[in-house]
Amino acid sequence: MESISKAQARRLAVSSSFNSSGRGRGRKAALNTVQHLGYVQIDTISVIERAHHHVFWSRQPNYRPDFLNQLLAKDRSVFEQWAHAVAYMPMEDYRFYLPKMEADRKPPTAKGQKERYEAAKPYFKRILKRIENEGALSSKDFEHDKIATSNAWGPWKPSKYAIEILYSQGDLMISERRNFQRVFDLRERVLPHGLDTSMPTAEECAEHQIRRTIRAMGLAREAEISKHLQLVNRKTLQSVLRELVTTGELEAIKVRSLQEEVYYTFPDLMEKLTKLRIPKKVRILSPFDNLVIQRERMKLLFGFEYTIECYVPAAKRKFGYFVCPILWGSEMVARIDMKADRKSRTLRVQSIHYEEHLKDRDRFDDALQKALLEFAEFNGCTSVQ
Repeated sequence: MESISKAQARRLAVSSSFNSSGRGRGRKAALNTVQHLGYVQIDTISVIERAHHHVFWSRQPNYRPDFLNQLLAKDRSVFEQWAHAVAYMPMEDYRFYLPKMEADRKPPTAKGQKERYEAAKPYFKRILKRIENEGALSSKDFEHDKIATSNAWGPWKPSKYAIEILYSQGDLMISERRNFQRVFDLRERVLPHGLDTSMPTAEECAEHQIRRTIRAMGLAREAEISKHLQLVNRKTLQSVLRELVTTGELEAIKVRSLQEEVYYTFPDLMEKLTKLRIPKKVRILSPFDNLVIQRERMKLLFGFEYTIECYVPAAKRKFGYFVCPILWGSEMVARIDMKADRKSRTLRVQSIHYEEHLKDRDRFDDALQKALLEFAEFNGCTSVQ
């Protein structure tokens, strides 16, 4: 089994995540990014520009947030569903999510969820009928449907829960977002004409997941492939993975100093590895960026231990509320906590922490200043403080 150095593994990972996506201009380049990565996670936190826009901008400097809604609402070239979290996916991948949607049609068996499901079930037909007659609607259009309960849920809207069920099982799709508010329409009015909607086998889903993951990551362990899109069970994934290695479509490799770990990659990526160079560029990444979202992977390949602390009580935070990892070339060298003050149009840097292995600090600081000015502009700010 061939082995590569950890430095080579990092270059392969960074090149696959950034160099192969975001090419071109406009929303066509944005589509290229989501097609290459397989998914882009959606997040609601907005102390700086939301994570999904941040991920696109990190790969496409001319990216604008309106590109994404155009891809969703106008081009119908992306759709929203669950990968390992709620995300944008390329529309061409829609059929591989059908088994998951079909599985979501089974009523829950846990007591609390079962009660909520039974309360929401009578709303299914009336919601679908309203949307059929009135056109796409948001959950706000059903706000009058509220039930007061004495349990831990408090007052809740069974219609809203019903919409979430209809969405998860594929009867409804998100046709657009208005001020980040989801707007739902019937599946048949959202899916492009002629799209392949045939039900795939578990093996087809597994092969799709493997190929998407490794193209996006460059190299990946079986556990990392399993977490990427979460379309199939581990047993099926392992079986198809072995078959692709046997046929030579994938190559199993080792990373020196991580000899107990087996990584998988494509032969063509290995052929290019000796000539692969990563420009010494500073990239301020979202905490939900596809490169860093798998924390154990970051620890193994980059020696970077990272936890997003917005979910940690303030008194226990070590680095800050919404700390962004900083990539310099192919190394993770720092983390930075920022807030975009929209009123004063100022990007406020609240803290920065450097990794011990960072070399040439002066050169890095110069590159970081330039990156911060670009990031400020992306956030609608005119200055950095």
